[in-house]
Amino acid sequence: MLSAFNRLSVFVITLLLFVSLYSVSSGKIQEHDKFSESDNNDPEVGTEKLFFEIENPEAGEDVITEHLKEIFPIISEKEIAEIIQTKVITENKKTFGDSFNDTVVFYKVSFEVPKNYLEDTAKIFWKLNIPEFQSKIYQLYKDKQIYIDTWPNVVGTIKDKTYTGNFQAYKVRNWPFYKDPDPAKASLPPTKPGPGNPLGLFVVHYDENSLRYFHGTNNPKVLNNQLRNLSHGCIRNDNDNIDKMKQFILRRVVKSKDLTGWIGSKKTMIYEFEETDKFPVQIVYKTFEVDNDVRGKYILLFKDVYNYRNERNINDMLNDTALITLTTKENIISDYRKIFGNDIKDEPLSMMVEYVINNGIEYEKYYIDDLKEKFMIKN
Repeated sequence: MLSAFNRLSVFVITLLLFVSLYSVSSGKIQEHDKFSESDNNDPEVGTEKLFFEIENPEAGEDVITEHLKEIFPIISEKEIAEIIQTKVITENKKTFGDSFNDTVVFYKVSFEVPKNYLEDTAKIFWKLNIPEFQSKIYQLYKDKQIYIDTWPNVVGTIKDKTYTGNFQAYKVRNWPFYKDPDPAKASLPPTKPGPGNPLGLFVVHYDENSLRYFHGTNNPKVLNNQLRNLSHGCIRNDNDNIDKMKQFILRRVVKSKDLTGWIGSKKTMIYEFEETDKFPVQIVYKTFEVDNDVRGKYILLFKDVYNYRNERNINDMLNDTALITLTTKENIISDYRKIFGNDIKDEPLSMMVEYVINNGIEYEKYYIDDLKEKFMIKN
């Protein structure tokens, strides 16, 4: 006679996904500008309660994680951990059998998921800062620009620069061939697809004019370097991240055609997006950052890797010069006022900014509270 557990499936997952379809017009970054920056803790975004039933409560976190990565592959580990914190486990019993005398204990696991993750069609915004060697991923949801994650990148060398501009992702390639752009290697045959291919396993095209694009890599170790201006102008990504982006684009972004068959495929395939599938990409060149983290407000300097302080090095035919912002006292103070307001008077703020510019080590955060203490500033 079969046991009660054998008569039940190991996992009985009943996910209640009440999803309202929403589509942002695929346009240029100018349309994106109307979005206000937000995060998934914004009460205006809201949450949806999901649940599943399981026989082993210890497996609950694994099932939540698997489901979140299935519905939103680029979700960050931090966000997964925060969602798991909302889980509630309750014990239930089911009675069944011919005589209704067999009882099985199971567990209902419920959890709260921000509604933006449940959109059937997702629109994203991919923003790279060249000297920072990092890109930030946002979701454009209703009138919100919701931060998703930050990824490390390799950008172009000073000889083969990555260019600034407002673009749209317009094409993807699966298991691409690679042809070295070096004229001295023109006679060499293309590198076949596979793990040894310099493009990795997936490519996202965004710039038709300069043939720059996002792709994976066959040399992931360089993503640990502090200075990562090493490519022919394209933007290299960690292979795990570009695979997440591949799954996300195929499942949630492209709706003009079913491309889910590409997932796990080792075939060389190309797809040019319909207008509705395109999403904005912005490449900027900014040599400082003013922001805050768990320790507080800070100023962070980046290396001027293309030596754009010398304006003769800026090709204004290939770059959007409005997206180049260099380290000056005026620029840093302007950013500080825009983000944090007038909480510090002009003179002490100017003194702290000058100190960071003249003495700061690049890629090291200088916290405002530490600077206040150093200069004995009370406000």
